[in-house]
Amino acid sequence: MKFITDRTYARELLETANQLNPGPWYKHSLNVANAAEYIVIEMTKKGLHLDCDIAYNAGILHDIGRYKGFTKSVIHSYDGYKFMDELGYQGNAIVCVTHSFPNENKDIETAADWTIVPPYMKEKLVEVLKVNSNYDWYNKVITLCDALADENGFTTLEKRFISVGLRHGTDSNTAIRWKGFYEIKEEIEILIGKSIYELLPGIELSIYAKMEY
Repeated sequence: MKFITDRTYARELLETANQLNPGPWYKHSLNVANAAEYIVIEMTKKGLHLDCDIAYNAGILHDIGRYKGFTKSVIHSYDGYKFMDELGYQGNAIVCVTHSFPNENKDIETAADWTIVPPYMKEKLVEVLKVNSNYDWYNKVITLCDALADENGFTTLEKRFISVGLRHGTDSNTAIRWKGFYEIKEEIEILIGKSIYELLPGIELSIYAKMEY
């Protein structure tokens, strides 16, 4: 499965996308990439054969579908998948989808705002998730890092969840999605033998930062 390994190329794609639709998602993407690199470096110390460039670039590009505009739903995951797939980077395309579904293939219907997703988009997203029902480490790391970083830097899961909830609302499936992030966090922490938070410089500052809402 092909991923982008050239960081300069990944940044060029992100810069172009941000010009089309500027927003906080741009800095968020940079911070997700940085968080992913910190975590993958630690995972490689435990013997896993992971590529930091792949992880970093997957973080840079996980929200690339935002180039078409902002919605609260997973439409940006579809747009990101199509964009990266057409470039020939199936690995990055899949990450564009999986990061929006922290429960892997177990609870597809818990995704936010399915009601505003056109049927043809939902059909494709479900197909991608079913084919890739067992997330690899890159998909798991980027999914977790999506919740560990905002436009200001690194943050705790709890603060990130509350901030997103205040801005976009919650629904009956919110707690199920949150649980998925914690399950990934626990799996990685068991592997590396320490808290994820120990790997992210300055994350404690998020405790004192103003809540975005």
